[in-house]
Amino acid sequence: MLPERCSIMVNGKVCIQPPSHIVSVLFEKEEYMIGLVCNDHILLMKRKAISMQKSGKINKGKIRFQKIKPVMTDCVLNIKNMD
Repeated sequence: MLPERCSIMVNGKVCIQPPSHIVSVLFEKEEYMIGLVCNDHILLMKRKAISMQKSGKINKGKIRFQKIKPVMTDCVLNIKNMD
């Protein structure tokens, strides 16, 4: 399960938009998720991730944005078989 909201805060306010992309860093054959972002904040997240890399807060590596693909299953929806 993923959080319901974007990871970005703007002017001290949490974005209430649903996330559309998983943000991760690919470093030495390992991939680390660093957040989730909505369509409106992709560029802001990219700038923030680059800044965090420069300051050493996260590993240097390729910053990746992967579109979230919703999947519906009976177990996630908690639908019981009515047979």
